[in-house]
Amino acid sequence: MTKPQDKVVYPQNFDIKLIISAEIAMEEAKQNISRALSESQTVHSFVNIRSSGKGNYLSYCYNIDIESKEHLERTYALLRTIPGLKFAL
Repeated sequence: MTKPQDKVVYPQNFDIKLIISAEIAMEEAKQNISRALSESQTVHSFVNIRSSGKGNYLSYCYNIDIESKEHLERTYALLRTIPGLKFAL
């Protein structure tokens, strides 16, 4: 049973981390992320990039605004199309 405090209230603003293979050039990855977020009509701003310990992956952090559950699902669907994407958290 879902508790009232477990229900997500939209709109939401949060940081999303996208883990992408370091084989993808940084500028290309940022363009792909921005394209996917723009296509999903997600207001977004770049926060930072961090490298994994071994340098195999880069973590791209963006602040995003999500208006509804459907908007969130559409956004994640478009993010999954990004070349080299391993995880979106």
